[in-house]
Amino acid sequence: MKKVVIAEAGAASNIGSMALILNAIEIAQKIYPNCEITVLTPDILNVVKELKRHYSKNINVINDLLVFPRSKNMLHKILWLINSIFFLLWCNFILCFTKNPFVCIMSRKRKVLKSVSEADLILCIGAERINDVYYKTALLSLLILTIYERMQKRVVHFSLTIGPVFNKLTILLAKHVLNNSYAIFVRDTKSYSLLKEWGISHPSIFNSFDIALLQKKCSDEEALLVLKKYGINLNQPIVGVSVINWAFRKVKGPQRMDDYNLAFSLILDYIIENYGCQILFTPTVVGGAGIDDVQQSETIKSKMKNKKETFIVRELLSPDILAGVYSKCRYSIVTRMHAAILCSGAGCKNIISVNYLYKLREYMKNIGFEDYSVDIDYVNFDSLKGFVDNMETNYELNSSVLSNRVAILKERLQMDIESLLKL
Repeated sequence: MKKVVIAEAGAASNIGSMALILNAIEIAQKIYPNCEITVLTPDILNVVKELKRHYSKNINVINDLLVFPRSKNMLHKILWLINSIFFLLWCNFILCFTKNPFVCIMSRKRKVLKSVSEADLILCIGAERINDVYYKTALLSLLILTIYERMQKRVVHFSLTIGPVFNKLTILLAKHVLNNSYAIFVRDTKSYSLLKEWGISHPSIFNSFDIALLQKKCSDEEALLVLKKYGINLNQPIVGVSVINWAFRKVKGPQRMDDYNLAFSLILDYIIENYGCQILFTPTVVGGAGIDDVQQSETIKSKMKNKKETFIVRELLSPDILAGVYSKCRYSIVTRMHAAILCSGAGCKNIISVNYLYKLREYMKNIGFEDYSVDIDYVNFDSLKGFVDNMETNYELNSSVLSNRVAILKERLQMDIESLLKL
């Protein structure tokens, strides 16, 4: 039986990670029908719970090779980092003598390395790991992938966004990992250009799209149950909203978090007062470290005048259910990348975007909605008001454009996956 490992799967607390897991499983089963699949994740219980909704056959779910500590104790984090570095050095030393380093590992990491050693293919879905904004994870992630490649495993990267990168060590390691990969699917042209600029030529490279585009939505009945649960009036139009608490590192524009919050609170009041819509905040990241999307939604709602027409989903929905909820909205204003994809792709509804990274800006261009897109460091009420008014004026035309463009993107993505099968 063929075996596939889905690496860097992320936590179920991020709906984008879960969408990538689900669609990577579908791709793995397309490449090797009836294959044995192992998912590496730091969030075993929640990922298993979600997978049981979709698959009757058990899929192996185990801890990733390194699981970042949730403790706030700095000493604990430092000791974990030192231990992790020594472990990676030990693995690389063992690899000088054998391609199966698990034989010299006695901890729980032995199970992970054994799964990787037995795999016919590694599907890496750590979409944003080559990114110095996430400096705490970028280098360790690249070092882990180096080990997998030294084990002579075929590593395929899906939905990869490269950057922003500004540290020389990150770039050096990224070049090494990518040049020793089997295939790379990038989801934006800037990442594709970086591959060329860095001289990445050995693997098969696809200037493709995010595999979450292939996500299916739930039934209408399931979506309506969620809307009823949160008190939505089904006879009144709904505007979905996805927001983020962002660090604003390395941005050029004048706006910051307070400006972003103000712009959203003003535009949502404007939509309620002028177009008679309800507002539904739809979180895609719930729990974990820092301010999640529910807390960020509460912050913006607190600044609004029309609170009675504003509702917040206070749980992380499954990707198919959130897509179903979006399909019941008139349109959505999104900041999160996978909110944009699930709304426009699976939900088939128009979107306005506030781009926190260039990957979202390019996605809007790909679906023909670049005129409804503004970067997060330039967002203000006036820009959003123009988008909303134009959306209402040109709604049917926009819906037609979206339907045609998304169909083209999905077809191209499927063709790229077929090309991978031929390899």
